[in-house]
Amino acid sequence: MKTKETKSFDSVAFFRAIKEKLAKKMEGMNLVQKKEFMQQVREGKIKIA
Repeated sequence: MKTKETKSFDSVAFFRAIKEKLAKKMEGMNLVQKKEFMQQVREGKIKIA
């Protein structure tokens, strides 16, 4: 039987938090606005974390 290890970094929790932050910021945007917003996030112009 395997025992569960304690992790110093939980990637699932981290990315779920990021996803929720993005969803809150994009609430009420139309598709074009969402695309522009996500492009700015990818380029590093907008910080999420």
